[in-house]
Amino acid sequence: MEERFSFESGMAELEEIVSALEKGEMSLDDSFTAYQKGVKLYSRLKALLDEGDRKIIELTSQGEKLLQGEEEND
Repeated sequence: MEERFSFESGMAELEEIVSALEKGEMSLDDSFTAYQKGVKLYSRLKALLDEGDRKIIELTSQGEKLLQGEEEND
């Protein structure tokens, strides 16, 4: 069974990959593999952030509509 992907675990893994790449101790092939994995993680993390932004915009919009309705009732 696949574990649920979280932003925090993805960021931790991406930070490990970046750190390993910055050390420069991996072979060229391993570096390419790590880079590819990092790009995939970045895409997944960006998708999570984009979804979070969408939810915030939606909730903010709903809240503004509620507040406008309350102002009209006053």
